[in-house]
Amino acid sequence: MDRELGYEAFRPFGIERFALVLVAGTTVTTCEPTLPTLCIVNYNGAKHLARTLPAVRGMAREFAEVLLVDNASEDDSLKVARALFPEARVVRLDRNDGPGRARNVGLDLARTELVFFIDNDVIPEPGCAALLARALSEHPNAAVAAPRILYAHEPDVVQYDGADNHYLGLMILHHQNLPRARANAATRRVDGVVSAAFMVARSRLDGETFDPDFFIYVEDHDFGLRLRLIGREILSVPEALCLHGDGAEGLSIRAVGAYTARRAYLLIRNRWLLLLKNYSPRTLLVLAPALLAFEAGQLFIAAKKGWLPEWWSAFRWIVARRREILAERRRIQAKRRVPDRELLRGGPVPFRAELTTSSLEKFMRRLLDAVAIGWWRIAAPLI
Repeated sequence: MDRELGYEAFRPFGIERFALVLVAGTTVTTCEPTLPTLCIVNYNGAKHLARTLPAVRGMAREFAEVLLVDNASEDDSLKVARALFPEARVVRLDRNDGPGRARNVGLDLARTELVFFIDNDVIPEPGCAALLARALSEHPNAAVAAPRILYAHEPDVVQYDGADNHYLGLMILHHQNLPRARANAATRRVDGVVSAAFMVARSRLDGETFDPDFFIYVEDHDFGLRLRLIGREILSVPEALCLHGDGAEGLSIRAVGAYTARRAYLLIRNRWLLLLKNYSPRTLLVLAPALLAFEAGQLFIAAKKGWLPEWWSAFRWIVARRREILAERRRIQAKRRVPDRELLRGGPVPFRAELTTSSLEKFMRRLLDAVAIGWWRIAAPLI
């Protein structure tokens, strides 16, 4: 890593002394600005850690410390961590409350202003953290900077590098599945956080953290939307690169090969939670016809795929927590500085292709796309 970039990029965030954890396990005090904490979030990821930890250990000088937050794993994750990276600071939680809570623990325990979060199946390329830190230093209103995510098995293809907020409560991923050579490499402002890898400046979060009620999925979307609502910026830094593996055990489509009922339940429930917490009353009213059309289509797909019990469980969960959701909604709306019209985008419904496989499902998707595009033309000027 270039020394000037590796150190000067961090200067706006640091005190003049820091502890650097070396691969040899010794601690050295220097007079350089602070480096970031690398926080790896893990659950039952022993096979991922077997690849990630040696790679991270090889670039340990890029970080002030490496922190592994483990969500009460039931596999050999801790054994693998001790064997492959004994210098890392390991925190084992007493139960698995999802990656959001684990990231909050990482924020609390990190000894630095900058915290670089990665999932257990993500490998940053050398210099990635310094590029993210430099972007944050050049944009003093930015709270998050995220790298370009490449597929580990196909590193010339972009998985995504930033996201926008579709008005139906979904994410629009930038440059998804685009050859890397064709994707714009300029740092730019985006409106969404995708959680495989991202760096935060803790003092710029203004008290916002991850909501553990989401457990997994959409918790990153919610976090990014709340930051944008209070006026903070999110950066995509495509020069900074990370390789992304198979994803969450038992849930990721790359790992499992298809949508699971558990994934469907979490996505349905958490999308409702995001809408109810973050959208203004006016926005919900104006978007109501399109939201209802989407719900009808979602219910149809759920029935066809045998997910009606998951849909019903999601609905019951929301109703049971209505008071907590309303309280959180009041808190978020009281802090709002940016109107929804500046944060929401239209366009086709950004479903995963794996969700609609039959001819009838594809027809329903085209119908939903037409409704979504058409209603946004009417609704956008009214929000």
